[in-house]
Amino acid sequence: MKKLTLICLMAIFAACNQPAQKQEKTTAPATQSKIVYTCSMHPEVASDKPGTCPKCGMDLVEKDK
Repeated sequence: MKKLTLICLMAIFAACNQPAQKQEKTTAPATQSKIVYTCSMHPEVASDKPGTCPKCGMDLVEKDK
């Protein structure tokens, strides 16, 4: 029984210590700037597309750079 427990613990330890897989990061080209839309009354609200503010319902406007 002790051997089985030891083997299970070793297997768990080995599985947890595997190096993380590398993920490729995709970035937008430098020439293409991302447009951000925000609420005039709630500047913490940001979106990548136009719409309405979830807090007050006002239209989101393009954020100045």
